[in-house]
Amino acid sequence: MMNGMETGKSAGGDGMSWVVHEDMKIEMTKGDTPSFAFQAFLPDGTEYQFEEGDSVVFAAKRNKADPEPAVRIEADVKEKVIRFAEEDTKHLELGKYIWELSLNKSSGYRCTFIANKVLKLTVEVA
Repeated sequence: MMNGMETGKSAGGDGMSWVVHEDMKIEMTKGDTPSFAFQAFLPDGTEYQFEEGDSVVFAAKRNKADPEPAVRIEADVKEKVIRFAEEDTKHLELGKYIWELSLNKSSGYRCTFIANKVLKLTVEVA
């Protein structure tokens, strides 16, 4: 159904402690609360229009073999934004995680439209 996703190529500036690189690697200080925009595209290149009952889930695991994600965030599909809350990463170990985005339809259909990207959590000083 979908063949890609593009994040807002946002970077934290002026003292912000997060960045989304062009390769979709996310670097952030654990416990911080950044937001990331996304878009999903159909194979013909047109943007996917989310329907009633659709959800998009951001999930990150320390290792691919882990049975459950260390972080799971349901995106706001109307605004096409993933919003981190402090508790999403505050308890996690520093280092690299593997993340993905998936579309979940009310019919049970699930499509991972981006996978195997890196989330790097860095030290929190305060």
